[in-house]
Amino acid sequence: MTSQSNQVAIASIQKRCIELAEIEEKRKSAQVIQLPLWPEPKRGTPNSFIRSALFAAIQSKDRVFVKEEVLASQQGITVKFTGEQLNQEDLTVWETLVHLARQHPLGHVCSFTAYGILKQMGLSADGKQRKTLHSTIIRLTACAVEIKGMRYPYAGSLIHELLGDETSTTYHIQLNKNLINLFGEDDWTAIEWKQRLKLRRKPLAQALHAYYSSHSRPYSVKISTLRELTGSRSKQAASFKRLIKTALDELVKLGFLTGYAINGDSVSVERASRALPKERVGVMP
Repeated sequence: MTSQSNQVAIASIQKRCIELAEIEEKRKSAQVIQLPLWPEPKRGTPNSFIRSALFAAIQSKDRVFVKEEVLASQQGITVKFTGEQLNQEDLTVWETLVHLARQHPLGHVCSFTAYGILKQMGLSADGKQRKTLHSTIIRLTACAVEIKGMRYPYAGSLIHELLGDETSTTYHIQLNKNLINLFGEDDWTAIEWKQRLKLRRKPLAQALHAYYSSHSRPYSVKISTLRELTGSRSKQAASFKRLIKTALDELVKLGFLTGYAINGDSVSVERASRALPKERVGVMP
């Protein structure tokens, strides 16, 4: 075979490879990727969110901007964050948007009214709440999150694209297809929504409620570990210990826990049995 013939053959192979790659790309883009359809009283949330300081137990006034900061997380999970710090209020909004969008394929533009979003969270649709909602959605769109440790990693914002402003009555929101990577078989938890809403304005109690929801049989955890995982700004161990007691009392009052014990720097809790059947949790003991 001549040199010219070789070049023609190589060019033909290269062309075919490009064609096959384009076909595969089109096949992937045509796939319908959809989140798990958890029941209405629940809110599906990745364990990487609630076993890390991604959504900190802090007040909105205490937010800071960070760049490529590695956040405290449970062993086996790595979370890196860039943007304005997120807190439990942001998680509530994100859970609401994802819940509303779960019946649509990921990557599609979903339209929701501001009234509908706020109603899902048990809030009025007055001007103040609409402004707060808009700021939260912007914050979730403007951030960058990198999560590793599951079967498939995730990198991107928490809302892929947003169309709408604070004067809009309707938001058009697109979620990243790769969000499915955070919802692997044992990588997410179905959180009891009514319980979470009853803990509004109690960020540490909300964070602990979410954290313990992701463990069917919670094991003993150091108070210092909980302080890191919840992103608490409390500097003194004794002060945070008091905060932990108050938050755990709230969870007992709520009926989520039947009791808890603090021995030195360790906390052990007992979850109410009625919260366990058919509830989606991770594989941690």
